[in-house]
Amino acid sequence: MLTIFKFTLASLLLLSISNVKAEQPTINLFNGKNLDGWEGIGGEASENWEVNNGILSCTGGLGAQWISTEEDYSNFELSMDFNLPENGNSGVFIRAPKKGTPYVDGIEIQLLDDGGEKWKNLKPNQFTGAIYAALAPSRRATKKAGEWQTIRIKCIEDNCTVWVNETKVIDTDLGKLAKTHGDKIPGLHREVGRIGMQNHGDRVFFRNIKLRKIATLKKKPEFFAFHNGVHFDSAKEKAKILKELGYDGIGSAYLKTNESIKDRISAFKDQDLKFFSFYVGGKLGRNGHDYNPQISELIRELKGTDTIIELYVQGDKKNNTDEDAVKFVREIADQASKSGLKIVLYPHAGFYIDRIGDAVRIAKKSQRDNVGAMFNLCHFLQVEPKSDLTEAIKKSAPYLWQVSISGAQKNSKSWQQLIQTLDKGDFDQSHLMEILANNEFNGPIGLQCYAIKGDAKENLQRSINTWNKIWEN
Repeated sequence: MLTIFKFTLASLLLLSISNVKAEQPTINLFNGKNLDGWEGIGGEASENWEVNNGILSCTGGLGAQWISTEEDYSNFELSMDFNLPENGNSGVFIRAPKKGTPYVDGIEIQLLDDGGEKWKNLKPNQFTGAIYAALAPSRRATKKAGEWQTIRIKCIEDNCTVWVNETKVIDTDLGKLAKTHGDKIPGLHREVGRIGMQNHGDRVFFRNIKLRKIATLKKKPEFFAFHNGVHFDSAKEKAKILKELGYDGIGSAYLKTNESIKDRISAFKDQDLKFFSFYVGGKLGRNGHDYNPQISELIRELKGTDTIIELYVQGDKKNNTDEDAVKFVREIADQASKSGLKIVLYPHAGFYIDRIGDAVRIAKKSQRDNVGAMFNLCHFLQVEPKSDLTEAIKKSAPYLWQVSISGAQKNSKSWQQLIQTLDKGDFDQSHLMEILANNEFNGPIGLQCYAIKGDAKENLQRSINTWNKIWEN
């Protein structure tokens, strides 16, 4: 690129938390017949990409700047055959966002006619197999122009390995690479995104595009306590106690307290803890939507943080529509985008968005890259107890950025039974962790504490003890 452009983990959960990998079946990203599963970015794919005799080719010229998978991928092994003309230039994009510049906001693995006279003066990090503009291949392993070649790319968390014609040319830690090149290539920090191939104006051919997902659970997810169970006098005291108990921070915080947002966040930062999220929302009406204008002030104050906005959407499913919900979500999402914040839609029993499926559907319809979904165990068990948990998580996976859990009694409608300390109830938390791992969930997990009776510190201690038992040897 020069210009534009899961075997089951149930048993392992109690045995190891270090670099657990579950191999998934290999799938064909390209069916050899048409462009199903792919979309053109920056133009229509049909104008400059075509399929003939099992071969996908870029014809060059106007149309899509690159062709992208419709799904996001995080940890995977990707392989394909490619054929470049003399002086030909292309690239494979990985973990790239749908919007933005794929070789900057994502990662490009370069494809080039290395022997082309046109490229004799290029930098080493611009030849085939390179992480474009960041890391040169350790050796040249390309064939002559016009010959079929292979490239294989394996990404597991920060580790990225590249083989050209079965010769390893890249084996690097993306996290370390980002420390030196992340300012110019922020995509080195990305953990998930699209896979695609570049249109650089040349006639390039691809075939046998195959991918194997790799489910990983490298470490315990970050674990925070919901604000509604941390009943202590001040933010400083809350932070001190959560630090002492071993939590990673606090979340689902209410908008209004006696302390300023700045002071609350600062108190946790002083303890090297995170302020994961704020819980806010609005209500759909017959003539639009209403929400507290202080939400907008909150979003502005959170600029520069990585705090997530948990957004609930109240409303009546008989009188309100998805269109109503999308208008509200877009309004908040656009405000959040200006502050660099993400939003997760919060399913809540009795609200317009009351199921994880609702949250994912509205997130998709919002067409905003900073909108995802949250899975809340207690509300899932309350609203859709007969739904298939595995299937629900699988369908929501691309949009699932945050999860909440609690000790819960299955087949109960009582909130007191659905929201308990983590050591109580008959719901199998390890099974949920297994499902999340198999669907490559890498977000934080919060402890729902609403209306749990008893001493707050004791309750939090019992829950963190159970959480640690899930993960210890």
